[in-house]
Amino acid sequence: MAMVTGLIPILRTAVEATTDYAGRTMWYGFAVIRLLALYASERPWGRLDQDFDCQGNGTIEFCRKACFNEHFNVPVVSLWNTCYVFFVASVLLMELFTSQLRHNLHKAAMKKKPLPEEKTLTGTWASEHAHKDLVLDFHQQKVLLVLYLGCIVLRLIGELAFLYALLWWHLPMVSGELIVCSTELCPGPYNCLVRFPAEKRMSLYLLAFLSVCVVLVGIVFGFYSGCHYLPKKNDKQEVSV
Repeated sequence: MAMVTGLIPILRTAVEATTDYAGRTMWYGFAVIRLLALYASERPWGRLDQDFDCQGNGTIEFCRKACFNEHFNVPVVSLWNTCYVFFVASVLLMELFTSQLRHNLHKAAMKKKPLPEEKTLTGTWASEHAHKDLVLDFHQQKVLLVLYLGCIVLRLIGELAFLYALLWWHLPMVSGELIVCSTELCPGPYNCLVRFPAEKRMSLYLLAFLSVCVVLVGIVFGFYSGCHYLPKKNDKQEVSV
């Protein structure tokens, strides 16, 4: 239910927006797929404390939990969710820029085109004008293109940090190898292991695969946008709406 609740605003924003630009649907598609992958990947990690077992001389629950805290000393699921929020924020940031541009274009268009007399008081013309679809042309909107590339760079930074956490922090924790634990409060030593490591590794591989896809698409799309739009010289600064 929580996943469906999270999908609704993303899909609504992607479908109902009146302003479109190159790659918009693709990024919202990644946001939806990432949310589904998060839901599937969190399930094997839902009982992580119960999946951590230890054996040793006089093993007690307190020492097992102490070994658990020593082994899982970095956030896992909460870090995944934080990186997803960062990804969605980078997408919505572009929506903020396009919304502001659309507002400015509407103001300029309304100043140039006189309102019909019968619609001056009712505001019908302004309402109809506001609901027209607008497709942004990066050839003409260079500032917006730079902001768009900046959003892609932020997205790449977030995804590379996420990949580092997945492969260098989380993956070694569920390698399936024996964990020898010894803490100050519980010198032990205790032999511990994490149950169902294959399922947990599979969830990490899924998230890493999607993250690599986002990185590759972001790099290709960023280079394409920069090479295709930036060299173009176009003095026309108006966009018809």
